[in-house]
Amino acid sequence: MMVMSDNDLAVTFKAWVVYQGLNAHFTRTKDYDYFKYNGKGNWNSIESMENSFLKLEKNGNFSLQRKIFKDIGKTFTDRAALVFFYLSQFTNGIEYPSQFDTDLYEEYIGRMNNFDFHIQQDIGEILKCMKEYDKSFDEIFITNSMNHPYILKLSLSNRISLETFAVLDMVLGFIPEVDKYLKDPIWKDHKKLVLNYKPFLEVDINKMRKIIKDVLMKG
Repeated sequence: MMVMSDNDLAVTFKAWVVYQGLNAHFTRTKDYDYFKYNGKGNWNSIESMENSFLKLEKNGNFSLQRKIFKDIGKTFTDRAALVFFYLSQFTNGIEYPSQFDTDLYEEYIGRMNNFDFHIQQDIGEILKCMKEYDKSFDEIFITNSMNHPYILKLSLSNRISLETFAVLDMVLGFIPEVDKYLKDPIWKDHKKLVLNYKPFLEVDINKMRKIIKDVLMKG
């Protein structure tokens, strides 16, 4: 039986346990609030991690998952960095460790490090949509049937980011109104993702409101 060194075990466990908390927050059908429970659950023990890995390990060989979390733990050495990495995956619909994509992390960090500029660029994309379809800013949020509003179409097609969609809801609070009319699985999944993601975004609402207004006025 192969045994991890104490250091490898520690970094692997840290990466694994943060993942479990975020995975529960984003994917569980029953409500789990990462912030309410501080990322803790029945996975908060090395024994729990080992039992999970051992199910996949045969003939004394380490599982792929054990290696993945060890590598992640060595790359992202503190909890905040781990959270950022996992957010870059979950916000792109990637839940399984074997599918993790480091390119998505680089893109995510790029947006986070230039957040104001990114929002400005996306509001510019919204302006293009308004001109293209001859709609006012208010009209791109309206739906009164089964049709998706333009703001949702922009987000689903990645013309604007999930962050921009979430910020617009923080500023305008349009999700409850849309939710009165849309009941389809695509909307429900997107709404759930946005609502789960919003608590992780530290946003100055007044600053975002000014950025949005300034871009629209110039447009």
